[in-house]
Amino acid sequence: METLGERIRSLRKAKGLTLQALAGNAMTKGMLSLIENNKANPSMESLSYIAGQLGVDRNELLAQVPTAELRELLQEVEKLYKEELQELSDFTPIIEKIAPYADKLPYRYESARLLEIYSRCQYYAKMADWQKALEKSEDMYEGLHLVNNIADVHMFRAMMKFNEHRYAESLKMLQASRRSFDNRNAVLDPLKKLDFDFHEAILYFALGKDQEAVHLMNDAIEYSKEHQIFYRINDLYRVMGFHAILVGNREKKDYYVHKLRLFAEFTDDDKIETTLDLLEAHDLNSFVHDYAKAERLVDRNLEKDKDGDHHQFYLEKGKALYGLGKLDEALTWLNRHRTAEFLHHPYDLSMNYEKDAYLALIYEQQGKHDLAIEHASIAKELIDPMPDLPYKTFILGVYKKIVQ
Repeated sequence: METLGERIRSLRKAKGLTLQALAGNAMTKGMLSLIENNKANPSMESLSYIAGQLGVDRNELLAQVPTAELRELLQEVEKLYKEELQELSDFTPIIEKIAPYADKLPYRYESARLLEIYSRCQYYAKMADWQKALEKSEDMYEGLHLVNNIADVHMFRAMMKFNEHRYAESLKMLQASRRSFDNRNAVLDPLKKLDFDFHEAILYFALGKDQEAVHLMNDAIEYSKEHQIFYRINDLYRVMGFHAILVGNREKKDYYVHKLRLFAEFTDDDKIETTLDLLEAHDLNSFVHDYAKAERLVDRNLEKDKDGDHHQFYLEKGKALYGLGKLDEALTWLNRHRTAEFLHHPYDLSMNYEKDAYLALIYEQQGKHDLAIEHASIAKELIDPMPDLPYKTFILGVYKKIVQ
């Protein structure tokens, strides 16, 4: 396969041009020679000039991979990427498929999208140089004036800060991105607007700015209704329902749960039903204290858990059993629970940190005071950086009771 320099030389010779003739007045003969011998890379401005001198489109010079092959690769990779996002387990096969093409992709949408997916997969695979491909992807999107794709890149980069629990920095980046699109009068499609609204709202929640978050969430819900767009309705109702639980607004919680159950029935989405059962079980355990009802909800879902993936239900099962006074059984289920790596929001983290507090209570009642102190201390250390949510009050109360 020809390199860029080889292709320029071939076209130059085919048109009977000397190096000097092709260089013209805008380039030096020496620089053109370096480019043809692959010892220098032309800028996009220089590439456009060379293409004009040769009478071809710039993309023709860059097209090292046939268009049909590129589209076939992207179609295959998009499918694999969508499937892998459900599991978050092994992105290596996708990386290996794109890697041979990464340095020789032509200047077009398919290339930019492949580089974006390549970067995302490298990030999830914990590879250090993931940002290099993302920057190349963003440059291509910018050159092609694809503002919605640029927005996706900006949001991904901002949410990586969220994953590092740098919530204020993430919010600042997200808001700067929105301003940049406003300043250039770029029109984002409605789905991107809802993405920005949702991510900005959950960052406000993460920083304890509930008023700003609720206002933005309500605006997004109204916008969705007005435009008949159900793209983010599941996420919006779920977060609002969870927030209603945290602030003790039973009426709002019931409203959002009811709306979500209707939406689950409308879309025939079992995952929404599972999420709602988990939300209800958590509410019954941690706030209502109806442990028997919580256990029934949990058991209904554990029966369907063929792969043993429902670790969050293990936690709720353990809490329900503790509330029912079945300490040994509770201990077994709590020890089976693992906090998922993809959880980064203070709401999710704080909820999971309850585990060690419950373990501490059980060990204390079993007369294992040293173990009780150990787990109470773990829970306190984990919850200390989190916002002042009911989980923090509970965990610090357990710590005080056992340690002090």
